[in-house]
Amino acid sequence: MFTDMSLSKDLTDQFKDRMQQNHDDMDINFSIMVLGTNFWPLSAPNNDFIIPQDIFPTYDRFSKYYQTKHSGRKLTWLWNYSKNELRTNYLNQKYILMTSSYQMAVLLQYNKHDTLSLDELIAATAISKDILTQVLTLLVKAKYVYTCPISPRRSDVSVDFKSKKIRVNLNQPIKAEVKAESSEVLKTVDEDRKYVIQATIVRIMKARKTMKNQPLIQEVISQISQRFAPKIPDIKKVYSLAIDTLLEKEYIERVEGTRDTFAYVA
Repeated sequence: MFTDMSLSKDLTDQFKDRMQQNHDDMDINFSIMVLGTNFWPLSAPNNDFIIPQDIFPTYDRFSKYYQTKHSGRKLTWLWNYSKNELRTNYLNQKYILMTSSYQMAVLLQYNKHDTLSLDELIAATAISKDILTQVLTLLVKAKYVYTCPISPRRSDVSVDFKSKKIRVNLNQPIKAEVKAESSEVLKTVDEDRKYVIQATIVRIMKARKTMKNQPLIQEVISQISQRFAPKIPDIKKVYSLAIDTLLEKEYIERVEGTRDTFAYVA
């Protein structure tokens, strides 16, 4: 993981140098994290997203630059994890708005339109209605976007927005993202724990050589309790699957003439 972070910083710096050498300066400040899918439990968005024209040139340049360096690799852009900063220019006090990519896509639409309906925002961003409604709700709650009193189905950015902070954090997680991320993390944790239990069984059997099933499972629970708090019913289920896997891979074997005694296979 730390290697990915270090390589990503170098990649960002090299990309910026290439842009300067080609006199193709970027209009925005840009940095990226290129992460290996095998090491990061991150899920790609399952909804469409139209990349705003304001950032599309940088997106396009980097995509082409990355392909020249790694022609066999495919980039999957995780817009649901991206963060952005927007500077306001229409208020007396200038603010820096810290936003998600979806919030950015919505707010940039108001550079070209005074008011927008939900359907117009869906057409402009391709964000699903469910997620877009939550995005707008967060912006309204922050008092940066308001619904028009004359036409309640349309919204606009507030000309009276005020904050004690120059840097305003609008980037709050939405329910759909939290649910998806939590599900993916739990899946990864369960997978990791499965391998921990397998390794623990092998380690115990290597030391004991032979062992009955019940003392073995008690010893496994005792050892893994030092790493995480196991739920006994869940552990017994995973333990049973781990035993079957280790028998299949011939790390252990059943002692002949018994049903509940295992022996380590050297």
